[in-house]
Amino acid sequence: MKLLFLAHRIPYPPNKGDKIRSYHELRAFIERGHDVHLLAFADDLNDLSYQVELARWRLQVEIVPLRERRAKLRAAANLLGSRPLSLGYFASLKMRRLVKRVVAENDFDAVFVYSSTMAQYAPRDLASRTVVDLVDVDSEKWRDYSIRTEGLKSRLYAIEWKRLRKYEYEIVSRFAGAVVTTRREAALLDELDEFTRRARLHVITNGVDLDYFQPADQQMESFPPRLVFTGVMDYYANVEGVRYFIEEIFPLIRAREPRAEFFIVGSKPADEVKTLGLRDGVTVTGFVEDVRPYLNSATVCVMPLRIARGVQNKALEAMASGKAIVATPEAVAGLRVVNDEHLLVAGDPQSFAEAVVEVIRDERLRLRLGNRARVFVETEHDWKPVLQKLTQLVEAIGSRETQSGGTNIRAIANR
Repeated sequence: MKLLFLAHRIPYPPNKGDKIRSYHELRAFIERGHDVHLLAFADDLNDLSYQVELARWRLQVEIVPLRERRAKLRAAANLLGSRPLSLGYFASLKMRRLVKRVVAENDFDAVFVYSSTMAQYAPRDLASRTVVDLVDVDSEKWRDYSIRTEGLKSRLYAIEWKRLRKYEYEIVSRFAGAVVTTRREAALLDELDEFTRRARLHVITNGVDLDYFQPADQQMESFPPRLVFTGVMDYYANVEGVRYFIEEIFPLIRAREPRAEFFIVGSKPADEVKTLGLRDGVTVTGFVEDVRPYLNSATVCVMPLRIARGVQNKALEAMASGKAIVATPEAVAGLRVVNDEHLLVAGDPQSFAEAVVEVIRDERLRLRLGNRARVFVETEHDWKPVLQKLTQLVEAIGSRETQSGGTNIRAIANR
């Protein structure tokens, strides 16, 4: 099968949430023997160098630089219209021309679009053979942000929430298939008619690399007790989560475990996160080449997120590493986990702190939670069956159109 793959960020290296999923999806299509043509943006200009690495994967790849300042201006310009601001952010005449050229030069059997912001580039004439991975229902993220913030930011987030939700409905209605990561996300698109939901909306969860993330010897756990949070640290939900933890939960923990340490592990720490790192017992690492040593050294992994959508990669990676986890209900709402079996769930500062202290003091509890967490991800989130479901969906849509005598794509593009 000849496949056009569109992504809003270059899917390499797999070092942050959206790149992890797109990376594994891209690899799955290639490993199935498909001829893939990748078009993607690079919002970090350092990522342009990875074009050479990707070219070794037996695929054609073309990357378009995305300059942040210009992207923000384009997003602001969309305020005057009715389109989502995020579509303006990722709007590019160069990308539009590139898509048109490669479609004219190739007879693609199918188109795979990663993220709602790239659906604007999927040729309308190819809608019947296009699958869009919405990943999470991003509009709900902006809705959450509008609730958590105030003033102008809150109003802007509310505008984006309403516009993007409408656009998400259009995506599911227009294209042959759309994908989300959880039934919780699918339920948010509640205005779709029953036929459209059943025929076009598919739930395909996230996976985790079970070979890369593995339990280490328990002796690697640190003393004094080490609490670890992982994530990209200029992302608002992560920033808000660690602020909540440090201000409202960590003091309660240290009152009972004075030597406890909190490690914030992740790239691009915002200024607010760096300031939080000045507090006693808190360490902000910034970018690390390999997150596994920090996971392996953790006494407990904490996930104090109050804004969370879909399936959190940080949760899957900690569970695959066999670590005991304490999380808010929001952080694990996308997982089919059971409290006190796979991890501990706590919805307020006092109960969260008590759960962390319990895990610190009870080695048998740590081992039990960690072992069951590993079994859970082996059963539910192994990438191989997850990606088989995705590739079969795209292959079925591509072959269905071909078998029905679909119009030649190159002829369409050259009209």
